[in-house]
Amino acid sequence: MEHKINRKVTLNRWNRDYPPRLVIKSGDTVTAEMRDASDGQVRPDMSSDSFSKLDFTRIHALTGPIAVDNAEPGDRLIIEILDYRHEGWAWTSIIPGMGLLPDDFKKHHLHIWKLENNQTRSLPGVTLPLAPFCGIIGVQREEAGEFRTRAPGPFGGNMDVRHLTTGSTLHLPVMTQGAGLCVGDAHAAQGDGEVSINGMEAPMTVRLRIHLKKRAALSAPYLLTPPKLEPPALEASSYHVFIESDPDVREAARWVVRRAIDYLVDRLNVSREQAYILCSVVLRLKLNQLVNTPMATVGGYLPEAIFDQPANPSQLAR
Repeated sequence: MEHKINRKVTLNRWNRDYPPRLVIKSGDTVTAEMRDASDGQVRPDMSSDSFSKLDFTRIHALTGPIAVDNAEPGDRLIIEILDYRHEGWAWTSIIPGMGLLPDDFKKHHLHIWKLENNQTRSLPGVTLPLAPFCGIIGVQREEAGEFRTRAPGPFGGNMDVRHLTTGSTLHLPVMTQGAGLCVGDAHAAQGDGEVSINGMEAPMTVRLRIHLKKRAALSAPYLLTPPKLEPPALEASSYHVFIESDPDVREAARWVVRRAIDYLVDRLNVSREQAYILCSVVLRLKLNQLVNTPMATVGGYLPEAIFDQPANPSQLAR
């Protein structure tokens, strides 16, 4: 059976006692409308100054809960992601004190992206492919009470795994009666790391097919992805890789991102804020090694295919 759930009502907390807005059976399909992460507060014409005055307690906006008939703890949901549809725009921000570089940027900054069908050209010198996904897909937590949505966990939630794209299948453990599935925080694109604090945050619609598997306990989320992990525009790309080692993985990642910012500022003649936002939506942070104690190594992979013009030989990474 086909169902639809609109975004007239959204949730900004996890709470196992919220009543379901929709009850479905195993094998049913749900089309869910989602507001952007700000719960509709950000507008395409908003300034950075206005953005700084948002009610940040309304982040994130979730659509749901969706109850699955006969779901109970010890079962699992198997969620096929069938399709996403964006609405032509998205936003990415810098918020002082947050993100991977909380002390490097002292002012709020908001960037609005104009989305075409499968790409955006809203920063000078680059064309970025879109790969829409839900930053948040989760079931209600086992614990009683209300919980902010920022931290993910065994229930799923704010995982920000950019491969939750069309064609992937997500498995989640059921923790409460009915499961209480919620979706939101849709991104038109995101890097691995989401370093500035956002991907391309966008209002969006997602279509899901949801199956219940009885007595199939799962300790934490499991994802089966399509065979190609990158958008078609990046499949044949070479990559610029910035490599740093440090006993602290996050500190190594910070230096990787700073070097990528310097490279983008030099190559594209953009501001440091624009370069940081670009890192948040396209840089791929990867753990290269954790075994050479005490040092960990992190690489930041920047696809050459995003650039509209080849690099000048004088524009070398630092």
